[in-house]
Amino acid sequence: MDDKEIVLSYKDVVLRVSDLNILKGPYYLNDQIIDFYFAYLSSSYNVDANDILLVPPSTSYWLANCQDQQSLVNDFVEPLKFSSKKLILFTVNDNEDPSAAERGTHWSLLVYDRSQNYFLHFDSLLGMHRYHALKLYKAVKGFMGTTSESSSKDGAKTVKMKAVGSAAVPFFKEVKTPQQTNGFDCGLYVMAISEVICRWHSCERNGNDGHWLSAVEREVNAYLETKMRGEVLKLIEDLRKQ
Repeated sequence: MDDKEIVLSYKDVVLRVSDLNILKGPYYLNDQIIDFYFAYLSSSYNVDANDILLVPPSTSYWLANCQDQQSLVNDFVEPLKFSSKKLILFTVNDNEDPSAAERGTHWSLLVYDRSQNYFLHFDSLLGMHRYHALKLYKAVKGFMGTTSESSSKDGAKTVKMKAVGSAAVPFFKEVKTPQQTNGFDCGLYVMAISEVICRWHSCERNGNDGHWLSAVEREVNAYLETKMRGEVLKLIEDLRKQ
């Protein structure tokens, strides 16, 4: 089979033979696999109804690295409607060269929780990604408030984010995360934690007790390294048959 042959088109994501070969391991997961899994979670757990946003890896990366503030708001922040979401999940990647795709070597997860007004950073290699997580946090923390529009003299619309006071600026916190036992399964932890969060919130309206963070601590562990790649491969195969 040609590596470029399409295996599955799901929502806006295309998976090829090369992506499945990466997923079979033992390799570092690429953007496409995580993007696919986020799209699957979004569909399976009806995240729009639950006010959850899973930001695609490529978008998270550009949010962290975009140098044009107005473009950042108009092209990324406003279309994603941050201000209407209870939870926002961002991937963090350590690629230092925006001109080169998929050059990173580690994934972690940054979660904004509006109910607590904080960003929680989950890193399966503790301390490895703090710099990159803070970079993304600093880029987006000011956009969690409400939005407003203003018009220039030529009639062009400009979207601005309205802060609700300095006391409302979200804070950043590193949280205890299960630690990977190898150098390539970081992406699995990102996907597993995201799945637990989405599942917990899909049950919240049916009387789920506690906080989603407790569910993550309870359900995510290094055992996923032995099973999750196979589970995602089976998921892809099942979707191909539909």
